[in-house]
Parts: sequence; structure tokens; C-alpha cells
Amino acid sequence: MPTVAARRVALPPRPVRRPVPRWALLLALAVAVVVVLAGFSAAAWQGYLLRREAASLEREREALRRQNAALREEIRLLQQPEYVERLAREQLGLVRPDEIAIILVAPTPPPAHPVPREATRPAPPRDAWPWWTRLWQR
Repeated sequence: MPTVAARRVALPPRPVRRPVPRWALLLALAVAVVVVLAGFSAAAWQGYLLRREAASLEREREALRRQNAALREEIRLLQQPEYVERLAREQLGLVRPDEIAIILVAPTPPPAHPVPREATRPAPPRDAWPWWTRLWQR
């Protein structure tokens, strides 16, 4: 039977296990922290966008409720003959058969600044342009 020393010689040497460098552990920890923070910040950003959209939709809903209330009031008023007659007179210009309609027309205002004659002069024909400008126009 071989001795202990002989056995050690016969076996292949064990690989030397080196400790992990401290900077590698710190780098792995930093990467993990960045990944976790990126995940939380993305979730926080999505939450912010959803809250902003919810507030916008709430404002739109309130505006539609006000518009709906105004339309209901107009429906109620349109069921009254006096209101319909007033609308016909004001918006459509209708009159009863025994009435005479008078329409006042405002005069058209004069132009603010008269246009000088030099500004209305037509541009010269293309044949009157210098020869080098005609080359660029082709």
C-alpha cells in the first residue's frame, strides 16, 4: 500500500481556487442595483403617465357632463312655443304675416391704406431679364 506522500504524487494537482476580486463583487452589486432601479423607475413613469391620462379623462368627463346639462336645458326650452318663436325671429329673421321686417346693413369701411401705384406695377417679362438669370430658370 502506498504511503500518503506517494498518493499525493500520483493524484493530479488540485486547481488553485482564487478568491473573487473585490471589484468584481462591487461591479456585480452595482449592476444589480441599476437593474432594480431601472425597473422601479419604469414602473413609476408608467404610473405617472396613467395618472396624467386619468386626470385628463376626468376633465373631459366633466366637460361632457356640463355640455349634456346645457343640451338638456335647450331641449326643455325648445318645447316652449315662445322660445321657438324668439329663435325664429332672431336667428332666421322670420316675421309674422302682418309684420314688416327691417334689416339694417352696416356700410363697408373704406380701405385702411391705399395701395401705391408703384407697388401694383407688373413684373417685367422673362425676356427682359439678364441672360445669366435665364440660365438658372431652365
